[in-house]
Amino acid sequence: MQQLAIEKWDNSTGLVYKQVPGFNIGVTSFEMLDKDRIAFLSDASDEIIITDELTGKVLNRFAVSFVPRDFVYDNGNFYVLGENNVYVYDENGNAVKAIPYPSSYVGVERLARYNNSTYLLLPSGWSVRIETDGNVVTPSGYMGWVTQSGNFVYTKLSGNTYSVKVLTAAGKIFDKSFTTDRKVGGVYVVGSTSSEVVLDVQTFITESPIQVERHIVTIELTPNGLGNIVSNIKVPDCYYVLSNKEISVLQDGTVLNMVTSPQGVYVFSLSEMVTGKAQSYPASLLSIKYHFNDHLIAVDAK
Repeated sequence: MQQLAIEKWDNSTGLVYKQVPGFNIGVTSFEMLDKDRIAFLSDASDEIIITDELTGKVLNRFAVSFVPRDFVYDNGNFYVLGENNVYVYDENGNAVKAIPYPSSYVGVERLARYNNSTYLLLPSGWSVRIETDGNVVTPSGYMGWVTQSGNFVYTKLSGNTYSVKVLTAAGKIFDKSFTTDRKVGGVYVVGSTSSEVVLDVQTFITESPIQVERHIVTIELTPNGLGNIVSNIKVPDCYYVLSNKEISVLQDGTVLNMVTSPQGVYVFSLSEMVTGKAQSYPASLLSIKYHFNDHLIAVDAK
């Protein structure tokens, strides 16, 4: 494991943090642009903020649509998920176009790009293609969340078991079930490559009040099907702000994890996960148990 960056909260020149009635907001999503730059989507200031990985210095920032939910970076453009539109900006923050999508797709919080197409990632676990080659298309639904490798990955829960179905870019369908020690609270697709599937697996510690333990799980993917879990690492129980995308997978299989803390935003590279030998997070983060829901301003507060 390697700590790539820490960006401190700084409402003047850095990443903005706000407490508002019912919400703690700051950074909702992140993207590794290249080996030197990390971009953050701030729902506290409605901006994309690009920083230098090594120094943390802000290299550029520009305004985006009101209340952005998620974004991806593809072919030199930023695609930002808003309400009823995906807004496209170039690297200088200039608006390129807006891609509309039907208002019937409610509750969409995630976005993906694959093969020069734009997809909404629905809470149901399906993907909807809304644009291809710069042209708006009639929405098409696909079972599973599309990943950067072209695989569609779908998950289903049942007690202490979750199943994973993969429709590969080559058209093959694989399905396998996995058992956990505790009841499964949620399984979310992080991404996939040609040789692995990465999931965010959450199991209940208690159901009342709700408390879950979160693990980044990597499953082997071979030409013949899904294999064994090759890596399983616990994520720190520290959520300073509400975020939609805290874990991502690069094309080379490197897993990145963004952790928001009272000090700021950390980004870790978990490339060693593919060998099953990932080291632990820093003790300072593992010792923190912080959830924004426990520190909200009351909605009727003055």
